[in-house]
Amino acid sequence: MRRLACLIALAIAVPFSLARAGADEDWAVVVKLDEGPGVTPSSREEALRIARGHFAKHRAALQKFIREHPSDPRVFDAKIRLAGIDAAEGKMDSQPAKVQSALQQLFALEKSKDVPTQKLADASFHRISLQMQTFEGRDEELREAVVTAARNFAARFPTDKRSPRLLVEAATQCDNRPDLMRDLLVQARSLSREPALNARIDDDMRRLNTLGKPLESSFSTIQGNTIDLTRLRGKIVVLVFWAAESPHCIMWMQSFLDALRKTPMNNVVVIGISLDENRKSLDEAMKAFGIDWPTHFDGKGWENAVARPLGINAIPTVWVLDKKGVLRTLNARDNFQTWIRKLQLER
Repeated sequence: MRRLACLIALAIAVPFSLARAGADEDWAVVVKLDEGPGVTPSSREEALRIARGHFAKHRAALQKFIREHPSDPRVFDAKIRLAGIDAAEGKMDSQPAKVQSALQQLFALEKSKDVPTQKLADASFHRISLQMQTFEGRDEELREAVVTAARNFAARFPTDKRSPRLLVEAATQCDNRPDLMRDLLVQARSLSREPALNARIDDDMRRLNTLGKPLESSFSTIQGNTIDLTRLRGKIVVLVFWAAESPHCIMWMQSFLDALRKTPMNNVVVIGISLDENRKSLDEAMKAFGIDWPTHFDGKGWENAVARPLGINAIPTVWVLDKKGVLRTLNARDNFQTWIRKLQLER
């Protein structure tokens, strides 16, 4: 009888342990895919192809986990990741309906019952982040929506380490409201306990303190010349901080160049600041895109001697200096044409 009881216990325990092991193995696959495809594309088309293939693998792994391990507590995380994939594909392929579906999925997860507060915060954070990235409307409406969402999250989850992160992201939408931007950064710094985030806040403050002031910098170019920004007074200067080694920059660059070619360029100078570490990557990208701007490169990546003192911590970033050499916007990546036309009309 004792042997029979042991056999019954073993029959029950082994399938459970195997199921747990299977769930752990399947989740390890998901986590590994979170790291990205691990391939550097050489063109926008290749970047899109690689991204689509990776999204398909990631989606399949998540769906398998949810299907085969429905009672595992990580299913909630898997659903958040699935919504993120929908959103990424929707943005990549310009399908607003897919992005909206992702937002609805995340909102439904936020309303889940019998779920730990931390998990609800996860869903809320991803929803707000997605709203920040995809909001359509006037700049003022975007700023108000983003700031409100970030402050609401901080009030609802004050001890969550992402609260200061959202406040910092909200601050990036306040380029033309330096007072509000400073308030958000100060609030974020009061909540942050992360050295890396504190360093970013310091960078943001450094950029903020540069706004509205003449920019003075001198540096060499790969073309063999020296650029002195003070000698370019009287011209509108567009500074493009980017890296050929960044897939995001590669995907963005062609649309930037297309828009640039449609913009009246009288009295305008475009200068590139490369945050690459590999000169070959930069040369190949410039040749492929037909870029002939004066370009600075020192091979130091994020520690670039021009970008680091200015607090540049995200690329691509576009700065526009007016005819007096004054920095007028902290990032004109999406509206540089408007800034150029506006500054051309200024006396």
